[in-house]
Amino acid sequence: MISNHSSWAQEIELVVRQSLSGESSGHDPSHAFRVRTVGVRIAAATGADSEVVAATALLHDVGHRKGRLGHAKQSATLATQALSNCGFPETKISAVVACIEQHDWKPDRAGDPPHPTREYQAFADADRLDALGAVGIARTFAFGGVHGRPIWEPESEGTSESPYGISTIHHFYEKLLRLPNDMYTEPGRRLAAHRVSVMEEFLRVFYLEWESRDFEVTDESRSQIGSHCELSRNER
Repeated sequence: MISNHSSWAQEIELVVRQSLSGESSGHDPSHAFRVRTVGVRIAAATGADSEVVAATALLHDVGHRKGRLGHAKQSATLATQALSNCGFPETKISAVVACIEQHDWKPDRAGDPPHPTREYQAFADADRLDALGAVGIARTFAFGGVHGRPIWEPESEGTSESPYGISTIHHFYEKLLRLPNDMYTEPGRRLAAHRVSVMEEFLRVFYLEWESRDFEVTDESRSQIGSHCELSRNER
């Protein structure tokens, strides 16, 4: 496992902070750093090159500020420049750039390369995992807000002219809850299953509150929810 404090990593972290500072759609520096942390751990478990995975994770969204559409190619171009200037191993730059250029989620991995490397698999799983769980919930509502996407449109059954979909709740079903099926690695599948369970519980409570049906929640249920919250705090 590489050190986050190697000379090239520190320089690339600075590039990420400068490129994505103030980004509010969920593709901020913290997203890149989380993907790096999880990606490197998956790499260690699967035999992928941790330097390639770490650099890919850090730089995969640096072109996001120039627009969501086509950001992968823009990020790859910026990554080439950044890696060439920071002392990153020259023989590995092309592998990083390829992973960044090719990251484009579509159902059933249709946007992925036909023969993904172990490095791409580790990075892709880590990136997709950050769209799941409590952080994934926060990120998807942040993204929806930035792009003018409604929280929910329960009466809408058609398709939206917006590239970002009908509503954020629709997005859970159109993409997020499908992500576990697109994981490549055993660690990715295991963590995805846990994080999806968090999202499913969120949706259950969301619908209750949206329709003001949580008045029907019993005292016993409230007690169970309180116990769960206390357990979560104690596990930290």
